[in-house]
Amino acid sequence: MTDPFLFFPALTAALFVGGLAMMMLGLVSPSHYWGLMTLVQLPQFTLGFLTGNTVVASISVGAAACFAWMWWNGGGGDGTKRRLRKWARRFRGVRRTAPVSAR
Repeated sequence: MTDPFLFFPALTAALFVGGLAMMMLGLVSPSHYWGLMTLVQLPQFTLGFLTGNTVVASISVGAAACFAWMWWNGGGGDGTKRRLRKWARRFRGVRRTAPVSAR
C-alpha cells in the first residue's frame, strides 16, 4: 500500500523540473517561473505541517519566501507595486495637534 502523502513531493518535484525546463526553453519568463515555484512550495508546506514534519515545513516556507522575493524583485510584482503607489497617492495625511487642555 502506498502512502497518499507521497503524491505531493512527487508533484512538487515534477512541477519544479517542468518549470525549470520551460524557463530554459524560453516558454515562460524567469519572474513567472519564480511565481510558479512559490505556489509549488505551498502544498509541500501544508503536507509538512499536517504530518508534523517540521523540517519539511520549514524548508518549504523558506523556499517559498525566497521564491516570492525573487518574483517580486524580478518584475512579477509590478502590478501590485503600481496599485500600492496609486493608493498612496490618494492618501493625505492630516496633522493632528494635541488639545490645549492636554497639559
